[in-house]
Amino acid sequence: MTTFEREDWTDFRTLGTLGRKAGVTQEAIPALVVKELVDNALDEDGRCRYGQIGDGGFYVANDGNGLPKTDEKIAALFSVARPLSSSKLLRLPTRGALGNGLRVVVGAVLASGGQLTVKTGGRALCLRPRAADGMTEVESVKPWTGKGTRIEVVLGQALPVDDSTFRWARQADAMAQANAKTYKGLTSPFWYDVDSFYELTQAAGARPVRQLVESFAGCSGAKAGKLASDFTGRVCDSLTKDEAETLLVGMRSGCGEVNPKRLGTIGPQFQPDAGYARAVAAFQLTPADRKKVAAQLPAVVEVWARPAESPSIVAYVNRTPITGELHISRCFPKEKTLYGITGCGLSREHKHTAFAVKAGRGREYAIILNVTTPYMPITTDGKAPDLSVVDEAIETAIEKAIRGAKRKNVNGNGQQTYQNAIIIDALPTAIEKVSGNGKYRYSLRQLFYAVRPCLLEALGMEPKYNYFSQVVTDYEAEQGHDLPGMYRDDRGTLYHPHTGEYISLGTRSVEAYQRPPWTFSKILYCEKEGFFATMIDAQWPERHDCALLTSKGYASRAARDVLDLLGDGDEPLTFYCLHDADGPGTMIYQTLQEGTRARIARRVEIVNLGLEPAEAVDMGLPIEPVKRKDGKRVPVANYVDGKWTEWLQKHRVELNAMDTPTFLEWLDGKIPTGKLIPPADVVADRLLAETAAVIRRRLIDAALLQARIDERTAEALESLHNELQRTQTRLTPSIEKKLAADPSLPWTSPVVSAAAKVAGKMDRDK
Repeated sequence: MTTFEREDWTDFRTLGTLGRKAGVTQEAIPALVVKELVDNALDEDGRCRYGQIGDGGFYVANDGNGLPKTDEKIAALFSVARPLSSSKLLRLPTRGALGNGLRVVVGAVLASGGQLTVKTGGRALCLRPRAADGMTEVESVKPWTGKGTRIEVVLGQALPVDDSTFRWARQADAMAQANAKTYKGLTSPFWYDVDSFYELTQAAGARPVRQLVESFAGCSGAKAGKLASDFTGRVCDSLTKDEAETLLVGMRSGCGEVNPKRLGTIGPQFQPDAGYARAVAAFQLTPADRKKVAAQLPAVVEVWARPAESPSIVAYVNRTPITGELHISRCFPKEKTLYGITGCGLSREHKHTAFAVKAGRGREYAIILNVTTPYMPITTDGKAPDLSVVDEAIETAIEKAIRGAKRKNVNGNGQQTYQNAIIIDALPTAIEKVSGNGKYRYSLRQLFYAVRPCLLEALGMEPKYNYFSQVVTDYEAEQGHDLPGMYRDDRGTLYHPHTGEYISLGTRSVEAYQRPPWTFSKILYCEKEGFFATMIDAQWPERHDCALLTSKGYASRAARDVLDLLGDGDEPLTFYCLHDADGPGTMIYQTLQEGTRARIARRVEIVNLGLEPAEAVDMGLPIEPVKRKDGKRVPVANYVDGKWTEWLQKHRVELNAMDTPTFLEWLDGKIPTGKLIPPADVVADRLLAETAAVIRRRLIDAALLQARIDERTAEALESLHNELQRTQTRLTPSIEKKLAADPSLPWTSPVVSAAAKVAGKMDRDK
């Protein structure tokens, strides 16, 4: 039997196979070609220009640095048979992470019988792709006086060009103007499974193994040499798959995972009038051999939602629109509050036959979705992303964005109504007023009183501070950051074991907080500050190397900020939460676990110690009745099962129901035993530092004794007696004059200056 073989690039030279390779229908190929060129232009310069030229033609231009200097390199760049470069195999949260880029552009020209002209570096190159070998040749070269790069494409009659051809380009360009915060770091070894890393080593070719290692985050400098020491003198494509796995495991052990926050965000400014939300996700991709190393990938999901006549959804991956199709509708007859979303892998069972999110009744919403990730798997040979890997984060973000859109309260005339909209509209002017145009910090309560006149005028009623605080918190959550310059008052305390230091929890003190190195490995959050004195007297924090944290009831913003700061450190740290056996107590734990609303959820786990209602009942502790004047149900955390949720509607047990010996014994049983002992290198460094400090103190004491500092100081003062008398007689008028010129000075400042002048006379007299 005769066998036939063909190379991968041949799928790019006919329209039938090109559409399959690109992941779009034949009718959408022109739009995809424009999008690919626009993405490249935006990567180069951040801005670009595009439009139609003649019949069936268009251009894309930017003012960047231009393409390679030689005509041969440009021709090779625009060839469907060129291999995928190793740089494209690096996983980074950048545009163009899903597909075949310029090969689709050239393939469309080749398959339709079109024309391709590249203008850059002072010349215009007419390029002709060849069907025989997939390479591209330079047909002619003419002078060009333009700036940057301009690519002109004319497609054949089979691929007509009209205004709809630019739909994806317009979306990509609009997103690019949002001034997104983008990832600035290197690729991470955690972002690869053994298969993809092996492919990277083969694509890296004759590069030394150490050079490849240095291109990864946390693996540079001397560390790269150590990691690559087993492969000294080896080039990348000489590695076997097993050797590649060994290298990958070593690289992972030598560095930490990249915090998802560093991937970057677009932010609410992309659609300032829409509800906005973001969520963090992490997913794993397993290689074909499931026993091999898997990829561990972070992602940030952002969603914008605004009211619309009918539901719609547009999706981006790494700030460029996807070409895969997503569909959204109220497709569940018995569940009119849900949106069903299908396409791009979103078809998992979620109480229904499709992926569903809560949208509420009545109003419809237009949704924009962006996923930022170093690598997005695809569902087809083309470009449809497999969004199922981040489906839970998508669900969370869409539902939060829709709630944010509802809070915007935009009516049919585009006018914001109700109290929260009045507050949000008044914030910019109020912030300028209370901050002195950014000169001063200000408190939340000061901001309330600056907004209060607007509320009184609009509502004719006295506004409530608690409601105002909640609106500001919601607004900060939508913006993704705190209001500039605002601080929240101290509300709680952090106690360090072994040092005996107390830190008040307020925005400003937390901003200046630095964790003492290797002092504690645990931190206990307790809603009862009164327990602190008892625990400290019993040296409980010192025995357990455990810091104590409280914020007087519900976890305040500052307390959660401290948890975020501590959680970002490199030292081992476990968080524990202690609370009453009542509904609000369970909510304290849930609030801490979910993370501050105005931030991406924290990475750390918080261990719930209780007191839980079942535990309190088993211990025989006194039970108190619960009554609510408003008749509403007591809020209870999601982790509490149905039986005890109902019990907490009428009962509660306080931690204070335990006497001190019982409480301490109960708490000791909750916390794992074991003291904090740092790694050997930390211990060695501390020994060196302590020894040096002791020697330094002894040397200083000996030097001071030998130098007769006190005696010589007395002698010098005696010699300056007359000068001191003269300076003293005119010192008070001098103080008055200097303080009048600068009232911010203390009276001691002029005295210090005068003393320096008197002492300086000794040098002048020598």
